[in-house]
Amino acid sequence: MEHPVSRTLALLELLQARPGLTGAELAARLEVDVRTVRRYAARLADLGIPVRAERGRYGG
Repeated sequence: MEHPVSRTLALLELLQARPGLTGAELAARLEVDVRTVRRYAARLADLGIPVRAERGRYGG
């Protein structure tokens, strides 16, 4: 299992490389749950890194 900090940085890399990925796509690439992706995004925001998301077509 990777360290959460490594996955948080991997999320940052994914967001920079492909900003249009959905939460489910990010979760699949990081091999975590969608809720975990949200926690990682919150951690990035706490560090002062702006993370913007838009509500999906079906409210996700």
